[in-house]
Amino acid sequence: MGGDRTGLANRTLSFVAAAFLAFDGAALFVGGLWLRRPTLAIIGAGLFASSGLVLFYWRRHQRQLAEIVAARRAVAAEARALRDLIQRN
Repeated sequence: MGGDRTGLANRTLSFVAAAFLAFDGAALFVGGLWLRRPTLAIIGAGLFASSGLVLFYWRRHQRQLAEIVAARRAVAAEARALRDLIQRN
């Protein structure tokens, strides 16, 4: 049950960070266009794009965690099989 809470907290934190970056990026972009400040607009576009990167890397991290869990289960099953083999002989 503790793993579910941690996963929920990580997912929530990732989405909040992405939403914060997206809002700030959109606000800076629109503000830069409105005030005719291209530097602000470029920074805003960069922040907005980085919000997508946060979500992309979060998904990548989740896939890697799933692979690690699967590998640990495979190693545990192999260890169990070796233990059973040793006990039979």
